[in-house]
Amino acid sequence: MSDHPQAADAQTAAATYQAQARGGDDAYASYYEGMDKSMQQKVALTTAFFPPSGTLVDMGCGSGSGSFDLASLFDGLQVIGVDIANPAVEHAQAHYRRPNLRYQQGDIADPLFPPGSLDAILNSSVWHHLTSFNGFSLREVERALQNQAVALRQGGVLIVRDFVVPRYPEQIWLDLPSDDGESDGPIPSLSTAALFPRFCAQFRSSCNPDSPLPCAELPSPRPGWKRFLVSGRAAAEFLLHKDYRSDWDAECREEYLFYRQADFESAFRRHDLRIVLSVELHNPWIIENRLRGRCALRTLDGNPLPLPPTNYLIVGEKVAPRHGVRLHVRTEPLETPTFLQLHTLRHQKTGQLFQLAERPNPVIDVIPWFRHKGRVLVLAKHGFPRPLATTQLDSPSLDGAQVAGYLTETLTAQVPRHSDDSQSPDLTKLLSERASLPDHAIQSVRRALRYYTSPGGLSERVTSFLCELSLPASSDGLPQLPDEVNNYTPFTTSGRVQPFVATQLLRAAQVGGLQDARLELNLYHLLWTLGESLGPWIGIELSLKTQQLPAFSPRPAAQVLTLPDVAVFDPVTQPDARPGFLALYSAHVEELDRSEQRARTATLELCAPRTYSLSTVSLLPVAKLGEDIVVGVERRDLPAVQLQTEAKRSGLITCPAWRLPKTITTRSAAEEEVSRNLLGHFGVRALRILPLGGTYYPSIGATPEVVYPMLAEVDAASISDGALAFVRLSQLLHAREHIEDAHLMIALCRLAHALGESPA
Repeated sequence: MSDHPQAADAQTAAATYQAQARGGDDAYASYYEGMDKSMQQKVALTTAFFPPSGTLVDMGCGSGSGSFDLASLFDGLQVIGVDIANPAVEHAQAHYRRPNLRYQQGDIADPLFPPGSLDAILNSSVWHHLTSFNGFSLREVERALQNQAVALRQGGVLIVRDFVVPRYPEQIWLDLPSDDGESDGPIPSLSTAALFPRFCAQFRSSCNPDSPLPCAELPSPRPGWKRFLVSGRAAAEFLLHKDYRSDWDAECREEYLFYRQADFESAFRRHDLRIVLSVELHNPWIIENRLRGRCALRTLDGNPLPLPPTNYLIVGEKVAPRHGVRLHVRTEPLETPTFLQLHTLRHQKTGQLFQLAERPNPVIDVIPWFRHKGRVLVLAKHGFPRPLATTQLDSPSLDGAQVAGYLTETLTAQVPRHSDDSQSPDLTKLLSERASLPDHAIQSVRRALRYYTSPGGLSERVTSFLCELSLPASSDGLPQLPDEVNNYTPFTTSGRVQPFVATQLLRAAQVGGLQDARLELNLYHLLWTLGESLGPWIGIELSLKTQQLPAFSPRPAAQVLTLPDVAVFDPVTQPDARPGFLALYSAHVEELDRSEQRARTATLELCAPRTYSLSTVSLLPVAKLGEDIVVGVERRDLPAVQLQTEAKRSGLITCPAWRLPKTITTRSAAEEEVSRNLLGHFGVRALRILPLGGTYYPSIGATPEVVYPMLAEVDAASISDGALAFVRLSQLLHAREHIEDAHLMIALCRLAHALGESPA
């Protein structure tokens, strides 16, 4: 975080912080909102993985402002800022002071701390300096990783936020506008196309340490643009550098891209670091303001390529020797399942066949929570092994991202099926087994939400419970929890259960740092139920155009959410022999240690579409009509609902969602597809399609399906009283306990957060 752009007077900032209300949630949110957007996103992505207490080192702290922010936001941590430049350390000591903050001079690649002495280490935008200013050698990066891993205690985390080499072909076409500036002259005045040859001549990296980057100009098919033949890596370097024109000479001496994602992961694993997050990041502000519409990348046969990731985040957890650090999955078709059950149903009127899979028992999500220093904290699983997250079959993700397979998620379990729906599971026993909590830990229990996780392909309706805790505290005021809980998985560990600040996890989800949306939607429900602030939204900024539709009245939420007891499917006891929509697979999992030796093995079952990809787009149509924010929902008949309600009904209120064809491999192509579908299926025209927070897995214990939530701001003139019912957002939020589609619930929560709306 040494690139923090704020330069406010540190003593004033410190006085402001001290004047806030005892470090509670209001103070936290106030201080957080004072940061610029870039810093908010950095903090959100990294701090979801900080331990609640202990010692954190901020490597390459620069002026000290980023270390000061961390120490201010997380007063349970002792923060140490390290920088190689003694003047920087002296400046930080003079200007950024906190009781839990100190600084020291040192090279971040050196062994600065005793073995096993640190709980967390953060390297934010500093590792690429290790290569750029050391002859573009990776030696210093490898030395930094070695020494920092040794300094971590078991269970400690090492976090790197930097840049990553994108998954581009060796040679690509790069299209750039030539009409957005001058064709010649000083750097600040040049068009993007005119700047590119200057960059190729001046930029140096490990790929071209002593000579210009090779590039060739080709005829452009687009007026006002130029096309270049260049390496994919060089194109990405340019796109990430092009807007730093005021420091052009200095920036051209810095190589941003030095490792691929696989290189980062392999390096971490060699040092007993189990990867709990490894994700390419696409900063929404940079995408919308610097890249989208300002460049185009294509393969040499003309196929579009996605925009490069703007950053990369990897989080590694130090594990014991010979414990697993990697999950390798091999899949094969499954003819005779022993865990999943496949159902086939036929629509009574159309005769269409539907297939979906089901686990043996109902699933519950448990959200244990408590207050600490005015903040709401929740207990969640950290580093839990989820091999199916690494399974892509032949369906790559839209943005090229890969997940390492050890996730942060809610406490969840399968429970016995009760005939009486009002019966609650034994949560005391569950929290003892899954979180090592004592029998007297639960102060109160409240049944929260009920939701279908993936109703298009999975017969699963999850019930969630909010459990308020009362626990003995340690010296830092946090509950005493064991480092590791009972291992109830077939792997070397079931991870740890640790406290997280609820608003911190919400922010991580907004920018791709949390893949478990079930935890997220329950956090929204918890905070709204308690009357707590959600804190600032840091995903893509939303500003809806005010439109008028005088003759239109939104439908009342109560009317829309009231569903008739009608079931429209018949079970098929002898399914057609032809292949159906779903296929079942065996996933043969090997958990490997740092030496690539097998630590554990397991065989799991999963379901996935036969001909469609693993990617689903969940789309929320929205419009601002005068002062009202309205969203479009649809009533669908789904076999999952009929199975879970024992044929009482099949109707469900959802937002539009589509499985994508395997031919769609980029976000831009997905946006075009859903825009066409919205118009074709519902007659509603999208003015624009935007991402609505990070991607998520709806039910990673049974399917590797990944969901891309999107928002469609729609043209009010195309709204009619048709297949989509438009309802006030605030009313739906108020009635959220009656909304059973998890995709719709997640989208509503994120939209409300982004717009500052709350339940009516």
